[in-house]
Amino acid sequence: MKKLIFLGLVLSSAVTLAQNVRVSGTVVDQKGEPIPFAFVSDTQHPYATYTDLSGKFTLMADPASNLLASANFHTETKVKIDNPAAVKIVLGDGASQEATNSKGKSNSFFSPDENRIDHVTSINRVGAGEGGVHGSRYLFADWVHGFAISPKDSIKQSDVYLFNYDKVAGNLLFTRNKATAMLAVKDEVKSFILYDENAAPWKFEQMPAIDAKHYVQLLVSGPKYNIYKTLTTEYIKANFVTNGISSSGNTYDEYKDNSTYYVVKAGGAPQKLDLKSKSIKAAFAAEPDKLKKFMSENDTDIDEGYVKLLGEAMNK
Repeated sequence: MKKLIFLGLVLSSAVTLAQNVRVSGTVVDQKGEPIPFAFVSDTQHPYATYTDLSGKFTLMADPASNLLASANFHTETKVKIDNPAAVKIVLGDGASQEATNSKGKSNSFFSPDENRIDHVTSINRVGAGEGGVHGSRYLFADWVHGFAISPKDSIKQSDVYLFNYDKVAGNLLFTRNKATAMLAVKDEVKSFILYDENAAPWKFEQMPAIDAKHYVQLLVSGPKYNIYKTLTTEYIKANFVTNGISSSGNTYDEYKDNSTYYVVKAGGAPQKLDLKSKSIKAAFAAEPDKLKKFMSENDTDIDEGYVKLLGEAMNK
């Protein structure tokens, strides 16, 4: 067995957002057909993303850099950022991509140290549930694309690996064949981003102040506030009982999700955020006028979507 080293994507302290521009474009094959889930990265800095189902992408990048695009069964291609608003990248056909190194990203997931891998396990139908079990311990019903971030803030990604997240144990899993899964070593994965079947990103970080065992989901990121969500799942065995007249409990085992929201002000500690007006007003008490304006313009049910809009508005 070999050591699994995940490195990742994070802004370097030597590079500021002011140096970057928003870059958008498409990745297509030689016939002009869009390539979904192509990986696009800045060759000089650790910024990256995946294309959506239409082959489109958007990321912040250094305009002086090149973009590097790759996808399984296609050749890796590098292009200049001549027009940040409309970059077109054409990938040629190629063989299945093995782990290879290139400037800006390193695709090797292993090192010779045998003692750093947690364990290897087989998983059948990840996320689908079995028999009388309701729910799932896994974040996604199938394996998805993604990449991880290490404490050293460098990017690692491979086109041949797919990922999932174990909500019960708080582990990031990866696979090559959808049959055998391996766990990432937690002290080597500071954060990670997984892309669901619609290519929407799910960002997770280590936040021991919120949950020392599980990664927490980053819902909103900004200069003033970050908003996090814990995503944990407990296994509840069937607990059905009856005396012939009345009954209670369930006849099936269940994976039950539990979530809590937190606001973290810049330089501050996590503050629990209940989905209630009183809790929201307490969390954003430093900016009452801005909050009042938002709440008056968004007089709807307070749910996760509301919290995301709130965080984005308060960061402006």
